[in-house]
Formats: sequence, structure tokens, C-alpha cells
Amino acid sequence: MFDDIDEITQAGILPARWLRRAVQENIIYSDKYKIQEQNYQPASLDLSLGEKAYSLQCSFLPFSDTVETKLPELTIGEIDIRDGAILEKNRAYLIPLLEELRLPQGIRARTNPKSSTGRLDIFTRVISDYSDRFDDIAEGYEGRMFLEVFSRSFTIKVKTRLSLNQLRLFKGDSR
Repeated sequence: MFDDIDEITQAGILPARWLRRAVQENIIYSDKYKIQEQNYQPASLDLSLGEKAYSLQCSFLPFSDTVETKLPELTIGEIDIRDGAILEKNRAYLIPLLEELRLPQGIRARTNPKSSTGRLDIFTRVISDYSDRFDDIAEGYEGRMFLEVFSRSFTIKVKTRLSLNQLRLFKGDSR
């Protein structure tokens, strides 16, 4: 997988052609849904909401555990969002994303809200298993990603495959 990643000599964000290769080589994958062409941006991939949302008591990080292990103790309720569902303002929700990762060593990921998400005053961040940070995904990570969604101003309607966040892949230390 990504055998010729060493041909990239500079550290930094990988462009869309590498994101497409990452999808072709199942580094970024979705078991149930095909990653849509419109999700590719010049240097990022729009991530898609899964089929359900969990209403949360509070935000959390899994640290030395998986998100799914911690979820039962923090969940208030579960909502099916396949055909669309309303999320209340001022309440935290956790939504499993459709895309999963199998990052090779030397490649890490970072997520951030799409600009349109911020303009709507919707706060989002990605949580991954065994992590002590939001939005940062360590090199070599294998597993699911979950999006925390918190609308500050409006009740919002979400639906499976809606994109609120984007993923970028990095090689090396890009600071």
C-alpha cells in the first residue's frame, strides 16, 4: 500500500491524486457506500455522515479505549438519520462516519470542518479510537472515525452521506 510514498520528498499535505490512490488501495474506505466523486477536493476528502446519530451527555475523548466502548455510558439516545433527522441546537451528537482508515506508517491525517459548516455556526470535530486529541489521527491508525456535531444557533437537519467535515493526509511534519 502506497509503496511509492517515498517519492514525495517534501513533508506536507497530499494532493487529490494521492487521496484517490488511498481510496483505490483501501487506505481510506467505506464498506457499505462508495466514496462519491464530488467528495474529492484539491487537497482534502469530504467525509460522509453514517446512518445514525447518538445524542450525548457530554463530549469525550477515548484516550486508551475505543469510541464504541465509551459510547454506552455517555449516550442519551440513538437517532436513525438515513432518511434525514433533526438535531437540536445546543446538544452534542456523535455520528459514525462512513469512511474508515488504514493509514500506513509515515502518513497521518487531520480533519477540520468544511467552511460551509462553520458559516452555519455548527461546531464539529472528529474522534478516533485510542486518541487523546480531536481531529488528529496518528500515522498507522486503523479504524473508524466519529464526528461530534454541536449546532450553536439552529436546529439542523442531517442525513446519511451529508458532508460536514473534511480529511487531509500528511506526510512527515508539515509544521
